[in-house]
Amino acid sequence: MMMVKVCRNALVALLVLVIQPAVAEGSWNEASAVIDSATRDMLALMDNDALTGEENIEKMMGEIETIIAPVVDFPYIARQVMGKYFRRASDEERDRFADVFKTTLLRTYAKSISGFELRNYDMQVPGSESPEPDKQVVSVNMQAANGQTYTLVYYMLRQQDRWTLVNVMVDGINLRITFRNQFADLYERNRSMSATIEAWADQMQDVNLKEQPGGQDETDSSEA
Repeated sequence: MMMVKVCRNALVALLVLVIQPAVAEGSWNEASAVIDSATRDMLALMDNDALTGEENIEKMMGEIETIIAPVVDFPYIARQVMGKYFRRASDEERDRFADVFKTTLLRTYAKSISGFELRNYDMQVPGSESPEPDKQVVSVNMQAANGQTYTLVYYMLRQQDRWTLVNVMVDGINLRITFRNQFADLYERNRSMSATIEAWADQMQDVNLKEQPGGQDETDSSEA
């Protein structure tokens, strides 16, 4: 159940990332440009009835990947999720998990996106510039159509002259840390890297946006 809940939280955060408006403050100019460029495409995708329904999941996944691939650094996040087990994995297993991590999130996102609606959102402009220009923390308060309010904190990292998302906190839950703990738990239960990766894929198959996030944690730019 924890795996399901955390994945739903990640999808909520990813959805808001690509549809929030651009706000510039210092180095936010560049980071916000990435977000702004994805806004129009994702909004159009959400309104495209031809892409909804189980029969169109693969097509929806392809469209979503086109939009968010330049924004979300899936290999970076997958490596961090593997944590200490990354060194134990072969190159093939590392590539396999990065692919599984990306594909399962895209599939779940495709299943969930058509039924999600935003009511309003409020981006929190930082009181001071980041001490590390290549790292930016973006905080957003968002209210869904069902009245649920989320507080989202995005960790953006500039790599090779482009901004990418490398971690998210949803209502105090640090998703990268929670995913890492989940991976460690799966490994301890399966005692095999290949079995752990397949177990991860199996648990992600039926995740959808239903449950709501909760919990407490601290915000720190070092999470990028």
